[in-house]
Amino acid sequence: MLRCTAAFGHGRSGASGGTMPDYDFSQVDAAIIDSQLNTARVFRDVLIRLGFRRVELFDSVKAAAGLLNAAMPDLVLVDADGEDSETFRFIRSLRNEPAVPNPFACVIVTTWAPTPALLTRVTNAGGDDLLMKPVSPKQVRDRIVSLIESRKGFVVTADYTGPDRRKSPREGAQVPVLDAPNTLRLKATGQWTQSGARMLLNEAITTVATQKRLRASIQVAFLVDFALAGLARPVPDRMAVDHVGRIGGFLDDLLRRLGEDGDHAPVEAVARAIKALADKIRAAGAAPVSAEDRNQLQALSHALMQAVDPDRPLEAMTQEVSSAVAGYRARLEQIAQAKAAAASAPPASPPDSAVSPIPQSAAGSAAGSAATALPAG
Repeated sequence: MLRCTAAFGHGRSGASGGTMPDYDFSQVDAAIIDSQLNTARVFRDVLIRLGFRRVELFDSVKAAAGLLNAAMPDLVLVDADGEDSETFRFIRSLRNEPAVPNPFACVIVTTWAPTPALLTRVTNAGGDDLLMKPVSPKQVRDRIVSLIESRKGFVVTADYTGPDRRKSPREGAQVPVLDAPNTLRLKATGQWTQSGARMLLNEAITTVATQKRLRASIQVAFLVDFALAGLARPVPDRMAVDHVGRIGGFLDDLLRRLGEDGDHAPVEAVARAIKALADKIRAAGAAPVSAEDRNQLQALSHALMQAVDPDRPLEAMTQEVSSAVAGYRARLEQIAQAKAAAASAPPASPPDSAVSPIPQSAAGSAAGSAATALPAG
């Protein structure tokens, strides 16, 4: 059985034998999203037994979509067994959409059938925890207490915002950890004030927007740096063209985060120039890419980093990008070697009593996704 809590690094409060703190949940706003009404009612009853007084039920993610634009609750329990793609789209929107009033809300995903793959999806979407049904009041309280006492800090990358999912920092990725406002903790510990919480949220949201712009500019430079060698070939390398094709999405996200906190005209001008050139290269497909276009693409990517973060030396930023690209190329090479070795190895003789087929090796299964995998930042 999968130990969801251990995988997320959450520990039980009071595990050493002490009594759990007496938290006051009466002012905490909670939302339960579950297509199975009976299960939703069970969760609501559990929360009420714990002292919650403000609990909303939704029978689908679509029905709960209004939360993203209104008063986001402090705690969300969302089911992953229905239309799970909608569940993870909801979590990603919660964490990444600029208009969400509280993108730092605590999110516990619930399921009847926990698997390592589901746990990975929860982690990559920005969820805090995965809880297996059926549940007891003590299990739910343990998870909530861990979110109050030992919630992970948030990291912000070009395509992720949420609890820190890294076991160790990746080479070349200088991604800071944000002490995100935890309104669940503020309310449960009696530290909540409307004005104070709003100030904390606004400051953190501004920090996230700034980090998103920074990480997007670094990511664009990463994609360009990686693609340049492949674009220099008489027939551009397909992987290089694919990486150039991903630039537009990061630029679109960067552009929509240009708020009123300064003069962003230089950033917008450079970003639009990069997007136009990237679109031109992608549309050309197998046609040769001129040296002029390649040099301009690299120069513009450097100019974007400098425009987004004028206080940081360009050399430091380009070094970060170079380190990330080198690490990425090394991982691709390792996967290619492992795949080649697996392909050349003689097939294993099956035992006399036939069992299920041997699963595909980890290296082989990862090879397909590695070509588009990007570093954290």
